[in-house]
Amino acid sequence: MSRAFRKSNNMTISLSTDAWSIIVDVLKVLKLKYDYKALSKITGFPVSTLTRYITGKTAPRGSKAERLLRNTLNNINFPALIAEYSGFDGGRLDLTKVLLNPNLVKIIGAYVLEEFAGMKITSIMPLDILSLPLASYLSITTSRPLHLVSPLPISSPDHLMPLIFSDDGGDARAYWLLLRKNCSRESILFLSSRTPEPCFFNKLVERLVDEKMEIGGLFMVAAKEELLGELRIPPGVKRSYLLVI
Repeated sequence: MSRAFRKSNNMTISLSTDAWSIIVDVLKVLKLKYDYKALSKITGFPVSTLTRYITGKTAPRGSKAERLLRNTLNNINFPALIAEYSGFDGGRLDLTKVLLNPNLVKIIGAYVLEEFAGMKITSIMPLDILSLPLASYLSITTSRPLHLVSPLPISSPDHLMPLIFSDDGGDARAYWLLLRKNCSRESILFLSSRTPEPCFFNKLVERLVDEKMEIGGLFMVAAKEELLGELRIPPGVKRSYLLVI
């Protein structure tokens, strides 16, 4: 797939003339679930136009691609989509069937790109293992590098540093940060499948700030409302959640 979002000189994520590849991917995924008539209601575009896009006879370009992308994303009920694929009924939430599904990763990835378009994002960091597929998709799509945080050390020539923390005075725990060399002044987009443990998250933010890096944005698929207030998110950081439970 061609790159759908390009890095601009000021390192903001911006919609470009190649945005058509993302929206066509999203349309093809939605076509697996909806017929053309239903898809027309979702997107606001005529059936004949959608047919040409999905079959590859023509492609949306420029502002039309941006409008089609926004129309489509604005009319997708993401909480219902997550609940449907995860089997969530208010009890336990299993996101494996969501974030290990390549079609859903494309749709969620398009949502994230549209949410953070126009913002300075120089790199991406997944905060848990289930967000790795989404992080990889966004990294490839935007040509932004990845940083990693892992419970085990990773052999790498890049900058590896320990992250030691404890929860409420309990036993000390350690994670490892894998950062690119010369990564100061980075603006990182955090991705997580769900709300991270506050003790881990707060220590991570503290360590990155010490390294002269900043948090450019925070995205979670499912956010736990009672934990959000415990996260020390720096002022001004944009937050986006698909589902709040």
